[in-house]
Amino acid sequence: MLENTSSALAASWIAVATSEELGSDPLQVWALGEPWVVARLGRDGALAAFADRCPHRLAPMSAGRVVDGALQCGYHGWRFDGEGLPLAIPALGEAATLPPRACLRSVAAVAEHLGLIWIAIEDPLAPLPALTGWGDPSVIIASCEIVRTPVSAVQLIDNFMDAAHFPFVHAASFGVADAFEVTSDEIVRDDWLVRSTFSAPYQNHDDPLVVTGEHPLVQEHTVTKVGYAGCNAGLELRFPLTGGVFGIVYACQPESSTSTRVFKVMARNDVDAAGMEQCIKDEDAILQEDLQILERFTSMTLETDLTVEVHTKADRLSVAWRRLMSDMQHHPRHGIARDTVVA
Repeated sequence: MLENTSSALAASWIAVATSEELGSDPLQVWALGEPWVVARLGRDGALAAFADRCPHRLAPMSAGRVVDGALQCGYHGWRFDGEGLPLAIPALGEAATLPPRACLRSVAAVAEHLGLIWIAIEDPLAPLPALTGWGDPSVIIASCEIVRTPVSAVQLIDNFMDAAHFPFVHAASFGVADAFEVTSDEIVRDDWLVRSTFSAPYQNHDDPLVVTGEHPLVQEHTVTKVGYAGCNAGLELRFPLTGGVFGIVYACQPESSTSTRVFKVMARNDVDAAGMEQCIKDEDAILQEDLQILERFTSMTLETDLTVEVHTKADRLSVAWRRLMSDMQHHPRHGIARDTVVA
């Protein structure tokens, strides 16, 4: 069983803030039930992240500030460099020998990617999620509203990997009223991610030729989903009728046992600025449709013991991702052969 404070998630990339949220001052963020501090340090403003407590009196480093490229504690002025090593203890004077234990606890990795700040508390097993279209000047990039929910991050990713709920949970948005048989190509495990492609009907309100009657509202589209070891997933939608490509990265921040923040970054080649604004509204509504169900669960956990719940062939992708998470939970440093068909 996994939840927001499960230690296994330490070996994954966790989105903890947007780039805009991190200014010139240190920023407190939460992950796995613990506070962390992120800051831009050094002459070049390189990202750094640490446990949010000074080794002196455990004051939050996020209550301090950045001074001459160093992170300074707001309580007694202790200063640390980008590696968490001590630079100065004002009360001891400039010539003092600094205690060897006077170090901040660093995270294993920190990155800025897709307009988000990411940390990995331990060495991450899976890579940072990829967004189709990122870096292409012909593609419009946008982010949805950040949402905080009591639903666990692992439940949200499990829901994202599932397609059988579309006609029921998303009937008001993109889901097609009649249930469809969920089919997929091979579900492939590639080290610490799983991916699959399937086709499904979709209400394509973004196609302008639907209004003129030249194209039907319900169109087949190809869906490629990627689930990473951790709380991140990727989605690519391709519409053969229009040539449209729609990419999404879905990143869930497990703040505490009762709180998750949801980030969604999107890239599209088939809409203009006004169309992307509408897309943001639509995607925000889709998440709310999911939360109307998920927030009513009595347990905000994910079951990785596959004998507890009943699974069918329609659940193959989410089951493959749960197996990935179970391996992460029990064997966090055990590699899996690349491009292995698992279901």
